[in-house]
Amino acid sequence: MANGFVGAVALVVPFGLVATSPVLALGAWALSTRTDYFGDALGSVVAVAVGLAAAGAVGLALFVDPGAGLTFAGVAAGAALVLAVFPVVIGRQLLGRWTLLDADEALEYATLGWPVAMVTSAVLFVAPGGFGRSNVLFLEGLAAALAWLTLAVVVTLGPAVAGLGLYNVVERFA
Repeated sequence: MANGFVGAVALVVPFGLVATSPVLALGAWALSTRTDYFGDALGSVVAVAVGLAAAGAVGLALFVDPGAGLTFAGVAAGAALVLAVFPVVIGRQLLGRWTLLDADEALEYATLGWPVAMVTSAVLFVAPGGFGRSNVLFLEGLAAALAWLTLAVVVTLGPAVAGLGLYNVVERFA
């Protein structure tokens, strides 16, 4: 049962990030209209998201099993680092090099590009066969290596590329 629970959490948490990424990015953008810096707004939104995840972990620990709460907390923290924090930070750095944006504006565009990368990665994850058994996890050999490499590139560079596209659209119509 432990492997089944861990496997389920390992799939549910990243798809939860996919589902909540537009809410988090747009929430940070909306809050930034009332503050001087986007980074401050993003920090507030991230603090709320971390609090909700911690509450979920505590709830699992109290009402299901302490191991379940710890497992959820560990998977959620790892997924947040790999799928959210690192890609947005890398996107901010790349947008700062590719454009004339300052660090705060580059962070804003990378954050707004992050949901596009997340949704694209989710589509690529299930593309081999849908939500059934034939997703990327069940590929073998060269197909698996190419699929995982593609996912890594999309997750890592996606916020920068999508943010750059958004920046170009905004600049064209501004």
